[in-house]
Amino acid sequence: MPGVRYFAQYRAGLGELVIDCLRHDLSGVKVVGSDDSSVLFDSRSEQSKVGSLGYLKNAFAVLATVPRSTPQRAAERVADQVLSTPMLRGQRRVTSFRTMVSVDGKLVGLPRPAKAKLESAIGRATGARLSTRGGGAEYWLVGRRDLQSMLFCQRLTSGVKNGAAGSLGADLASLLVTASDPRPDDVFLDPFAGSGAIVLARMSLPYDRVIFSDLAGQPVPTEIRRGRRVSVLAEDALELPSVRTGSVTSVVTDPPWGEYDELGTDFATFAAQMMTGMDRVLDPRRGRLVLLLSRRAAYVTERLWQPANLKLRQSHQLLVNGHPATAQIGGRPGSGS
Repeated sequence: MPGVRYFAQYRAGLGELVIDCLRHDLSGVKVVGSDDSSVLFDSRSEQSKVGSLGYLKNAFAVLATVPRSTPQRAAERVADQVLSTPMLRGQRRVTSFRTMVSVDGKLVGLPRPAKAKLESAIGRATGARLSTRGGGAEYWLVGRRDLQSMLFCQRLTSGVKNGAAGSLGADLASLLVTASDPRPDDVFLDPFAGSGAIVLARMSLPYDRVIFSDLAGQPVPTEIRRGRRVSVLAEDALELPSVRTGSVTSVVTDPPWGEYDELGTDFATFAAQMMTGMDRVLDPRRGRLVLLLSRRAAYVTERLWQPANLKLRQSHQLLVNGHPATAQIGGRPGSGS
């Protein structure tokens, strides 16, 4: 199929990893432009595929562009294009719609005449009725500081789900899982599972078996406790006595940040023991590993991959809740991760 232009928004600080995961998940991705929380790109993938990506806050199919100006003038120009071009004629299945305007990530209002002109044009082109409460199609006019044009788009997603306070966000968990190159025959392990966000992200994709392990005592989500072929353990992540040597094909985990004094050790010792444990449980040929670490901790662990018979292939610099972080991605030298 010919390429479609898309616009996507994500949590600030995740851009490097988001773009890498888009290239993994979609066909023929060509980045047109990006900033700290959004990307404009072309892809041959279907709109439904782009809209299903759990790490995107919002995803849009770009229907038209107009020169950057005031939102009022841009809306009037879009209305003229809607009536004079076939851009919406293939959307007769749309029964209701509403319009939104976003400039530099903030929702803004339109003067009533410009808003009415745009909504009237969309209604005439699609045959759909206006529904200000939502529930139908959403057509957005989007302006970004770094773009010379304003985008007229159709929204493809309903936004990512927020995790519990203090827990890893569903968007970041999905990104980390994608970075592990998930496969249907995976035996997956998160040894520091915490709230279960990473395990839930992995369970949304085909797998052979999933292992959730954590000693923190947080309630295990019902979806995990009742999951098919899911084992729930409460074991020391540095030892994991119930996990057979070489039995795991993929580990994605977020080790504790700065809590090592409570464990009676320093981080360097903890990290060495952790990587020795990863070496033991990971499949000697296919094992893959993704670690989310504080930036300071990553400087320590990057020297420990090779002694653990693992190859560090990528490091992505991130911001997690405003804190500098690093996602380290790799695996066995022959794993192809």
